[in-house]
Amino acid sequence: MKKITFLFLLSSILFSSCETDFTVNADWKEVTVVYGLLDQSQEKQYIRINKAFLGNENAYVMASVADSINYNPNNLEVKIEKLSASGNVLATKILTDTIMFKEDGLFSVEENIIYVFDTDNFLNEEKEYKLTITNLVSGNIISSQTKLIHNLSLMSAFNNSAYKMGFYSQSGDFSNTTIEWTHSKNAAIYQMTLFVSYTEYGADTIVKTVQKVYPIIEYDGNPNMSQQITGEEFFNLLAYNIPSSTTVNRRINNLDILFSVGTADLNTYINLNEPPTGIVQERDLFTNIDSGIGLFTARYNKMQENIFLTTTTKEAIATHLDSLNFIFP
Repeated sequence: MKKITFLFLLSSILFSSCETDFTVNADWKEVTVVYGLLDQSQEKQYIRINKAFLGNENAYVMASVADSINYNPNNLEVKIEKLSASGNVLATKILTDTIMFKEDGLFSVEENIIYVFDTDNFLNEEKEYKLTITNLVSGNIISSQTKLIHNLSLMSAFNNSAYKMGFYSQSGDFSNTTIEWTHSKNAAIYQMTLFVSYTEYGADTIVKTVQKVYPIIEYDGNPNMSQQITGEEFFNLLAYNIPSSTTVNRRINNLDILFSVGTADLNTYINLNEPPTGIVQERDLFTNIDSGIGLFTARYNKMQENIFLTTTTKEAIATHLDSLNFIFP
């Protein structure tokens, strides 16, 4: 009897629910999506401003229509203010809209609108910056604030023009090099990219580059930061990324190292948007935009260029990677 009663109740719920009319799409509400990373090492700063969309069409169809994701630039006032420690406005930049190239994809490329301003002397690592977006039609105001990341102080060896980096010792073994730097104020994550340049001599003389991106290092409170480059991984970088050839000769050039630094907000955003690996596919939404969603924070890039290799390393490249036809001396 209890089973019959349960089945009856279940069928009643199912049938009654089918008679209830409801709509998935609620009343339209303006939702502004903002993405911007201030970086005083760059000549120009870019802020991406879009609108979330919801409609009765297929999402892929709506995303391909420019009006679904872009505001009319004439309807927005976008500005960034430089603030003093007490919050007073010291200077203001009004951003202009421009069209930036975007490769074909799901989203419209007809009007890939982005907002830009020249860095000039406006960005100062000691100041805080406030982004304000005013919709001149609806009156909605979206805002966010961020501090900048301070300059990166690299190991003193880089101040010596004669400094050379070695990955092979005179005794015939791989050798390692450790790159060191001091923690930058307002930074939470660091990532290093190694670029190895070489010249290829064939029908034409061409300069080419291979690169290795190292894992992100999170700041743990220790002001002394470091990244090791092992000799074995350096030689593997060349061996696995430069094709063997009998028709060209090559000569190894200098190294460049790019240091990319991000804030705590950027670190949180990256962690929450990593591809899910478990059964649970849901993830928390992180935003630091008032009255909108997205991310407005800072990053900093510093390039250390023209780092010389030791003679022993160059000779080892020519000797042990002979199929690549590197010339020495």
